[in-house]
Amino acid sequence: MANIGRMVKESIVEELTSELSERPNFFVTTINRLAAPDADTFRQKLFGANAKLVMVKRRVGQRAIDQLKLAGVTDLFEGSVGVILTGDDVLPTAKLIVEFRKAHEEQMALQGAVVDGQLLDRSRVEQLASLPSKPVLLAQVLGTIEAPMADVIFTVERLIGDLAWIAEQAAGTKLAAPAAAGATTPDAPGAAPDAGTAPAQPAS
Repeated sequence: MANIGRMVKESIVEELTSELSERPNFFVTTINRLAAPDADTFRQKLFGANAKLVMVKRRVGQRAIDQLKLAGVTDLFEGSVGVILTGDDVLPTAKLIVEFRKAHEEQMALQGAVVDGQLLDRSRVEQLASLPSKPVLLAQVLGTIEAPMADVIFTVERLIGDLAWIAEQAAGTKLAAPAAAGATTPDAPGAAPDAGTAPAQPAS
């Protein structure tokens, strides 16, 4: 029986180590006496955020973490450990964990996380969870540049309109100049005859 138990533990360590190598970003929690329906609800929410909850005993979890050579992470492992593996976008998972913990403070404790190779304590994870989501952040960034860009576009369009008006005026001036040069002034009524022409003599 002892050998079987050892084999099971080794299998769990290998599986968790493999999971952590594929998902280097993860959160560490301590979960005690969490009702099965609440645990299922939590798992479903995590699944929607591309995250996964793995329950391990403290020593088994520490053995898996030791193989990753991450200093200080094993100190986060207390009691019945819930390791939450997440994808590249850790923000949705952080928000879910913090929100769920607020409703289950007696059953769950947030210990910390490892994000991009950096160890985060509980307060920094809570700060991370308070950040706006990616769609909201993108909307805010676009909002900051939308008004200046609109002003630039309006200015360019106005300049183009002014240049078009100037070109039309210049073309009209060029057309009018030849017409004025080729025009003749008609003799005014009652004008005197040319001095070099003799008046006609009446017939005798």
